[in-house]
Amino acid sequence: MNSVRAANHMLKDSHPGKCAFFGSIGNDEIGRTLHGELERTNIHGFFSIDQETPTGSCAVLVHKKERTLCANLAACVKYRVEHLAANLKALEKAAFLYTSAFFITSNFDALMNYARFAAEHNKPLGYNLSACFLI
Repeated sequence: MNSVRAANHMLKDSHPGKCAFFGSIGNDEIGRTLHGELERTNIHGFFSIDQETPTGSCAVLVHKKERTLCANLAACVKYRVEHLAANLKALEKAAFLYTSAFFITSNFDALMNYARFAAEHNKPLGYNLSACFLI
């Protein structure tokens, strides 16, 4: 989400409303806050909503120039392939697609469908390796 927020900020004057985010949240206050923040900043949020699992959260510890994250992944690892399939039409207008390797832990099949969509529609796909344990 941070990457799409940064891209949206850089494009806000020349291409407003052109960024979108796909992910999974819980049906809770934190999920509603995330969705509302995307709407407020003119980012299209496509969320798979898990009714039983809360939205993920993360603590960030910073010491001098080093940081570490302590994540409670919760609903973010419950992304559904059906959600992606139902929203692929939204990706047809995209000039560029991006994902992180963290999606391997969320739903590998959805990640492969996303990559296949990019290849079949001749869309450049950026892929962030994210963390050593995913490589």
